[in-house]
Amino acid sequence: MRKSVIAFGILVSLMSTTANANNKPSDKAIRPIKATTTNVAPLSLAVAQNDYETVKKFLELGSDVEVKDKTMGMTPIMYAARYNNVELVQLLIKKGADLTEKSKLGMTALDYAKLSNAEDAVALLQSI
Repeated sequence: MRKSVIAFGILVSLMSTTANANNKPSDKAIRPIKATTTNVAPLSLAVAQNDYETVKKFLELGSDVEVKDKTMGMTPIMYAARYNNVELVQLLIKKGADLTEKSKLGMTALDYAKLSNAEDAVALLQSI
């Protein structure tokens, strides 16, 4: 449990930083992106960080496998597929993740895997 709390603390500190893709102040088309933990569930953050043990612990403690983030409406399995983490895709499916669920963009986990060229995740999701 202690390792999970430490890992979650690290995730929170990593996700709350501001990323700026452009150092030129004259370019107004690119804005700084601020990632906050208020928009994404802790389970989805752990999935995006490919932290299998933390994801497993969250699920054991009763986290909702179908929780959606507030911005894009992505579920944890969509994050796992997007980042080509087959091990997490398999775990989430085993825990009851719905592969037909769609994000606010109308995309499924398979669509996110294809969009990201996540070949292993695409192969697994197509075989189911």
